[in-house]
Amino acid sequence: MSNHNQFDQQIAAGLDGAFKNKNRIKQLHSIELANPDAPRYIIFSDQHRGARNGADDFQKSERAYNAALAYYNALGYHLVALGDVEELWEERESSVMAAYAHSLSLERAFHEDGRYHRAFGNHDEVWSQPETVRQLLQPAFGHNLLHVYEGFKLRIKREGRPLGQFFLVHGHQGTADSDKWAWLSKPLVRYLWRPLQRLTKYRRTTPATDWRLRKRHNVAMYRWARAAQERLVLITGHTHYPVFESKTHEEQLMEEMEAVLTDDTVTGDEKQTKIAGLAAKLEWVRAQQSQGQVAAAPDLADMRPCYFNTGCCSFSDGDITGLEIADSEIRLIKWPGDESAAGPHILARATLDAVFNRLQPASAPNKAAQNGRAPEHAAGEPLTAIA
Repeated sequence: MSNHNQFDQQIAAGLDGAFKNKNRIKQLHSIELANPDAPRYIIFSDQHRGARNGADDFQKSERAYNAALAYYNALGYHLVALGDVEELWEERESSVMAAYAHSLSLERAFHEDGRYHRAFGNHDEVWSQPETVRQLLQPAFGHNLLHVYEGFKLRIKREGRPLGQFFLVHGHQGTADSDKWAWLSKPLVRYLWRPLQRLTKYRRTTPATDWRLRKRHNVAMYRWARAAQERLVLITGHTHYPVFESKTHEEQLMEEMEAVLTDDTVTGDEKQTKIAGLAAKLEWVRAQQSQGQVAAAPDLADMRPCYFNTGCCSFSDGDITGLEIADSEIRLIKWPGDESAAGPHILARATLDAVFNRLQPASAPNKAAQNGRAPEHAAGEPLTAIA
């Protein structure tokens, strides 16, 4: 068995286990399309809140994140915190709670109104233990009982009939550092990496910053979503790299540029202006890739929009990204760290009808899903679109 297939199977086994674990998965309030009173969701992950020292990756993003929370709370959104909210491989819980009391108070406002949903990731997996939550996290959220789950399911309906469902989970399931070797990874990060990072301000090489590992992990999660169950859309974080409809934001922009270049109805200065704007956005996205590598143009012939990734709330430039599910749409949004541009910027959007209708039809049963496993994929399957 190749390392590539073995990695895919480890990720698939981890996601399968989470998907089937009814005790650790919460069913969110379903969304009825075209219903103006349907709940709206904003999904953020990977804040990695630290202790306001040189090892804290969240400090630059704090302003954008707090602004976003105030905005979405005022609009009545549900807030989904999809794991790695606190950086507890590097810091002690009490230090983080004290350092970011105000951000926690903004999250508490959602919780007090029954609109806060939290999952644990690998860097804050201590919250998977109810007693630890009760002792260390609950005090920041008041008297209303706080539960932390492994993930969530969100049903989408049209005229009362199921259209499909989202499965929301952090995305670390099945990885070596999160499972088999977690006992070794955590002390290495806390007692070896953290002092070095404080001195150098250098960021850790993980799926978040290693371009090759990030690509492989996203491919594995896409493969699971495509094979695991019909009309299922997977939403994760963990890799810190936004993915929309199984394509990275970079690839979305490349497609837009190609469309403008080949559109004969757009000419002259208008075409140049559009191309210039898209080129600027493209370089912004590429700059997020710490190693400066750029993926080749993808083959999108058979891609399905079954995998989305929130990105993160700890980009080095202070920006944050997330996913809105609202108004019968799903939207990839960015909140810039620049105070002169405060507010959500929509990077990509699609109707929920379009997303679920492009998945495999309900009339074609997936035998692998019925058996509760994700099958191996043919080597030639066009998955190069995910980076």
